[in-house]
Amino acid sequence: MLTSEQIFDKCVEIYKILNNNKEAEAKEELLYLLDEIQDKALYPPILNHLIRQFGLYPYMNQDTSILEDRFLLECFKTDIGEDEPKVLHREQSRVLKRLLSNESLILSAPTSFGKSFIIDALIAMKKPNNILIIVPTISLLDEARRRLVKKFYNYDIITTTQQTDLKNNNIFIFSPERAVEYFSFINKENIRLDFFIVDEFYKISKDYEKERFAPLQNAILKYMGISDQRYYICPNIDKIKNENSILCKGMKFECLDFNTVFIHINKCYKNKDFKKEEKILEIVKKDEKTLVYTQSQSNIKKVCEILVENTIIENSNALLENFAKWLSKYYGEHYLNDTLKIGVGIHHGRLHRCLSQLQVRLFEGKDLLKTIVSTSSLIEGVNIPAKNLILWDKRNGTKNINHFTYKNIIGRSGRMFKYFIGEVYLFESPNEDDNQEKILDVEIKSESLSINDEINNEIPDNIQTEVKNNQREIIKLIGRDKFDLLKKETLLKNDLEVIIKIIQILQSEDFNSEIFTYLFNDEPDTWYILSKIASIGEFHCKNIGDINTVELVKKLSQNWTKPLPKLIKDMGIDLDDFFKFENHVAFKIASLFSDINTLQKILYPEKAIDISSFVTKLSNAFLPSVVYTLEEFGLPRIVSKKLHKCGFIDFENKDLTIEQVLDNFKENTADNIINKLKEKNLYDDFEDYILNYFYEGLGQ
Repeated sequence: MLTSEQIFDKCVEIYKILNNNKEAEAKEELLYLLDEIQDKALYPPILNHLIRQFGLYPYMNQDTSILEDRFLLECFKTDIGEDEPKVLHREQSRVLKRLLSNESLILSAPTSFGKSFIIDALIAMKKPNNILIIVPTISLLDEARRRLVKKFYNYDIITTTQQTDLKNNNIFIFSPERAVEYFSFINKENIRLDFFIVDEFYKISKDYEKERFAPLQNAILKYMGISDQRYYICPNIDKIKNENSILCKGMKFECLDFNTVFIHINKCYKNKDFKKEEKILEIVKKDEKTLVYTQSQSNIKKVCEILVENTIIENSNALLENFAKWLSKYYGEHYLNDTLKIGVGIHHGRLHRCLSQLQVRLFEGKDLLKTIVSTSSLIEGVNIPAKNLILWDKRNGTKNINHFTYKNIIGRSGRMFKYFIGEVYLFESPNEDDNQEKILDVEIKSESLSINDEINNEIPDNIQTEVKNNQREIIKLIGRDKFDLLKKETLLKNDLEVIIKIIQILQSEDFNSEIFTYLFNDEPDTWYILSKIASIGEFHCKNIGDINTVELVKKLSQNWTKPLPKLIKDMGIDLDDFFKFENHVAFKIASLFSDINTLQKILYPEKAIDISSFVTKLSNAFLPSVVYTLEEFGLPRIVSKKLHKCGFIDFENKDLTIEQVLDNFKENTADNIINKLKEKNLYDDFEDYILNYFYEGLGQ
């Protein structure tokens, strides 16, 4: 521990560096000093004053500051919806001032900037009626919901498209896809947005796959016209290309290179004796919070196997042991059961959402999970603090990570108030050039517009031409009159090629719309339409072996009635493949049948059979819709099954809404629920942790 004299001497050294116009070097030294001291109570007045010079006001200790510095801190305190106002740093305050003056901004700032503080302050100070926040992942959606529900009790926080019982004050938090789907409802209700916020705005770039940029561009095009003010947030951009694009119309770009932590880059791959397996064990054994980025689920498993094989358990943790036993009982055997016992978790986009959320919470706990091995689902999606970040792979899936993804990944190390210094360990070269100007291309693409979208005249001529050419392809198949009807329907979810294939199937000579009636049958063997649709490549889930997709869908229909380990065994796949396939059904196959339902009603209005109930089953992976939604709120289907069995809630009631279920839970407590489960001998250890976490997310 540093003495008072040593702290004073170090402050003098930093002042000298600062006076030589080496601000970046001085700031780095300051952050190393704060990291070494740790205890804020030990800050002398000279250190507080030094922190002030860098605009890092939240780091100052008001109790040990001189009068002038105390007064400054009072000036920078802001209401962010908590019991007491919080101090913003200099650049946060400047951005907030511009937003309070009704400017629409695109803000580029480092990951550690504290951008969510500004959102919270906007809501607390301006008290808007309706706010939409678009986030890139379900993980980040849940994080934002949990943060805001604790602060803004007078708002309804809407995160699913099922929630349509709106009140006067609403905060909508959606992924881009959900925002697009919900737009028709918001438009019909004549709701106007006071604020429209887009987090991780850089995902609008065509540098990303169509599945990423297209829905975000489409959502922005829809909502910008009904929004009074917009605020788009992204990290590490120097300039915007096509700044006059319709996607940025009326907005000003602000680039702030203001770091609140220092990230130390360790280029391990440059060491000729470097071995991944040895280095990761060395880092993990430091007993510090560590995130490991990998490119795929298979690499997550590989890394976890290395850690399990080389870790000796000295002191087992009862909570993690109970979690592992619970998973083994209700999910079957999986490598996660072993990794949890050594304090290691996993995170990927196909993992059941409640399992992802529980592990994030355990990671945030002081003595629980120490390491999480993840794909980009966590690294790009959740503001989770870690001391160490390991870049195990330089790829994201099959492609090299781009600049934006790389910066976002390394930005997960270090965090305001947690770790002044973040350690990044590069196990592979990201081919990152720090001197190259980072330009975000916001050019609008034709893939971002649905076939039946209205074409705005402000959209560039070349994009209008592409979309109109696509529309002509559909008109050739169904005629102008039917296409005009199609434009009045809700948006189609698939691209031109898939839509043409669907139309060709529906128009084929051997097709009879009566085939849809069998979908109302509880016998999956009579769902003959599945075999017809199997000719569309998008129907099939890739990389799960040679198993027939049609048969897997039929077996998945027992998702609610059959125990998960038995269901997986019957399907002939492992748990990882089950996660992958269930996700594929809920999104890809459900979107196919949604478009089939829309198109068959247009093509054959007199004999059309509405199969929207089957589309709903698919989109909920054949679970009751409320059960599937509750997983997103942190309640596993296993617990919902038990609550159904003990009579707490009848989840098979088709009229049941998510609002009714949440109200039912709020009328009880976690302890009440646990007692109900114990009375019926349905309780397992670890479920008290699950239920308390779930109730935290309700603001209880």
